[in-house]
Amino acid sequence: MNDPAPLTGEDWKELASEARRVFALNEVDRGDVYYHMPSHDHYPSLFGWDSGFHAAAMTHLDAVKAERELETLFRQEGKHGHLPHETLLPHHASRPRLRKMLTLLVRLGFDRNGASYMVDPPSYHFAAEMVFRRTRNEAWLLRSWDGMRRSLDFLLEERNAHGDGLVTIFHPWESGTDMSPQFFSAMGLDRSGWRNALRSHLYPTALFAFNLLKGWDAAKLAAADRFACEELTMNCLTIRACRSMSYLAGELGKGEEQDRYARRASAMMDAMDELCWDEREGCYFPRFGIKRPRLARRKTADSLMPLFGGLCSGARAERVIEEHLLNADEFWTEYPVPFNPESELRGEGEWVDRRLWSGHCVWINFCWMLAIGLGEYGYEKEAREMTARVVRMVLREGFHEYYDSRSGEGRRIADFCWPALALDMMARFWPHAAGGEA
Repeated sequence: MNDPAPLTGEDWKELASEARRVFALNEVDRGDVYYHMPSHDHYPSLFGWDSGFHAAAMTHLDAVKAERELETLFRQEGKHGHLPHETLLPHHASRPRLRKMLTLLVRLGFDRNGASYMVDPPSYHFAAEMVFRRTRNEAWLLRSWDGMRRSLDFLLEERNAHGDGLVTIFHPWESGTDMSPQFFSAMGLDRSGWRNALRSHLYPTALFAFNLLKGWDAAKLAAADRFACEELTMNCLTIRACRSMSYLAGELGKGEEQDRYARRASAMMDAMDELCWDEREGCYFPRFGIKRPRLARRKTADSLMPLFGGLCSGARAERVIEEHLLNADEFWTEYPVPFNPESELRGEGEWVDRRLWSGHCVWINFCWMLAIGLGEYGYEKEAREMTARVVRMVLREGFHEYYDSRSGEGRRIADFCWPALALDMMARFWPHAAGGEA
């Protein structure tokens, strides 16, 4: 790729202005309930990892609102510290048709309080660290601490189904990456055949019903071993969450908690190195199965996520970066970072592009996390280049749910909040252009 033109203060102003507009469209402010819907038309409720991304971006627009969003989120913690993937809270923007649909979904997917049985990758602890570093608001941190601690401990303890210290998910949607091709082997999908489209619709629903019959009980689901995955995005965000909690505990003078979370982060990375690293491929893969564990050797941006965990060894990080992330035939394309490299999509057929995360797609949250990883491993120039290309794409196309990895065209839902993360990318890697920020 040719070096992109430098980003400017005008780029920052335009990006911040559009972010404010989109956040305002999706804002819910009802007393002590404050958050942003990812999309008021399509996702009109509170989503866990989305709120983490929203708060991370909001630190550059209104850090007090970022605090309020996370405080609302951490109050949703339920039994044993379960923080739901989605919670149905009061809002003003839902259309009657969507409300009717949600009423039907509540019967299956949510408990009587409107909380989803599923979990999300914990983006929100890292976001809390970002917010605290900006505000230094110890009172807010103390108010949020118990919810932060219990929700992370739920993942570390209740979801340690393999007993190796890694977090297990029991449904593809708990990864945040929905129908990612890394799950195809577990779903019985191959690279051809008309049955794929039908099965890709039926499998998630049937699995959800199965999990519901088991009461979403981790021990029962592990024993059943129908879908049990040590998925990388979930685990790398959990590692990052442990690191954030260690830092925040230190700031609060909680020495034992500081040490405990630091040890858990290191132990998780050790387990990932032992169980999920593929020496021949030079990257990581998710691990499926309780009774017969095996790697799903399908390369996606998920395979790069230990870079964001920040504890990957220098030698392995260099292989992941040099052989894959910066490889023009895989992820270092004109519109970085494609979730699925073109080489992996050959022969799949058109049906993959009709499934979220399966086709030719660029997701800004992964661009953000991987840019941070590049910067932390010393690839500052490449992080700047990625940021410039992402910002130019977002400014050209507007805020969308995702972007076509071949053309950069905005796809599916407009006025989606995640592209606001490009603000944090600019603040980190183009600070002079970001100037006085908001």
